[in-house]
Amino acid sequence: MVTLLIIGPAGSGKSTLTKSFGEWLEDEGMRVGYVNLDPGAEILPFKPSFDVRGIVKVEDLMRKEGLGPNGALIRAAEIMEKGFQELLEPISTLSPDYLLVDTPGQMEIFLFRTLGPRLASSLRGRVISVFLIDPDLMRKPDDFMVLKMLGLVVELRLGVPSIEVVNKCDLMNDSSQRVLEDFTKMDLEGLSGSLAEELRGVIDKLEKKKRTLMVSATKGTGFLDLYKAIGEAFCACGDMT
Repeated sequence: MVTLLIIGPAGSGKSTLTKSFGEWLEDEGMRVGYVNLDPGAEILPFKPSFDVRGIVKVEDLMRKEGLGPNGALIRAAEIMEKGFQELLEPISTLSPDYLLVDTPGQMEIFLFRTLGPRLASSLRGRVISVFLIDPDLMRKPDDFMVLKMLGLVVELRLGVPSIEVVNKCDLMNDSSQRVLEDFTKMDLEGLSGSLAEELRGVIDKLEKKKRTLMVSATKGTGFLDLYKAIGEAFCACGDMT
């Protein structure tokens, strides 16, 4: 079994990708399971095999404990961490070919708390993270650099291979396209530019065998490349070029 942890900033299209890539896998003859780990989700575009909202919902916490949206989300994360086995046990009973896990909309409660790393290390089979990049956040070279650094943090925190995916590629404007195509060549000016140059060297060194994939979850494009990259991520060579 291969488990995909779908991770990314709010609005990057995690739920839509979970649905559309899952359907693509099903069309290719794979058995697919879906997990929702977002306690704040109002509507899901897929039918989850396990839904954390059966344990805790942000909306309920706001009403019962008088919390705002952010406070309720943090409180929900605490409940999920405290009742971790209540999450893990039903997920562990699932045995599809591919298990797609839609993580919380605010990625920090999954990535920077104990929930994400603990889940990644507890799941059986092969686990990989798919880090989604929103092209709307790629206006300048340093924007893209920050996102790529965050992608490295995802891999470091979760301790599993990670694939970088630019979602909504069909909506990319000219500036985002230039940043993506010429990232290694673009000039970076000023003090922040000097720092960015150093970081770019680090990124080039650590990601020399990686490439950033282009996908449109709404159009259903780029899924074959994503499927191949998932297999390549587990190769002994790790080469994803």
